[in-house]
Amino acid sequence: MDWKLFAQLAATVLGWWVVNFFSKWRDIANDRRKLRTQYLLEAYRRLEGASHREGRQKEFEDQLESAVADVQLLGTPKQAELAAQFGIDIAKNGVAYMDDLLRDLRDSLRSELKLEPLTKNNRVLRFYDKERVGPIVGGNQVDPNKAMRS
Repeated sequence: MDWKLFAQLAATVLGWWVVNFFSKWRDIANDRRKLRTQYLLEAYRRLEGASHREGRQKEFEDQLESAVADVQLLGTPKQAELAAQFGIDIAKNGVAYMDDLLRDLRDSLRSELKLEPLTKNNRVLRFYDKERVGPIVGGNQVDPNKAMRS
C-alpha cells in the first residue's frame, strides 16, 4: 500500500471530522442563542405588557409569573437578580418597580441583535377609560383633551 495515499486519505478524513465537529458545535451554540433571545424577548414583551396597568388582572399576573420565571432561567445573573427582587417586592407590597429589569433586558437584547443602544428610558403607552383616568404614557397620566407627546 502506498503510504502517501494513506496519509492523504487519513488527513482528509480527519479534516472532514474536525470541520464537521466544529460546525455542529457552532450550530448548537447558535440554536441556544436564538432560543435564549426568543424567550427573553417574549419575557420582555410580557413584562412590558403587564406594566402600568390599572388594578390587578389575572391575565397580567400570569404573564408576570411566566416572564419572571423565564428571566430567572435564561437571563444574565444581573437580570435574574432583578427579576427575583421584583418578585420579592411585589409579594411584599403588592406593587413593584420593574423599569431596571426592563431596561437591562432591552439593552442586552438590542446588543444580542446587533442594534444600536438606546440612551433614553422607554415610554409605556396605555389607554384607559378616558372618563375615568385618561391615557397613561410612561407612568404619567395625560390629559385626554391634549395631544400626547413623548
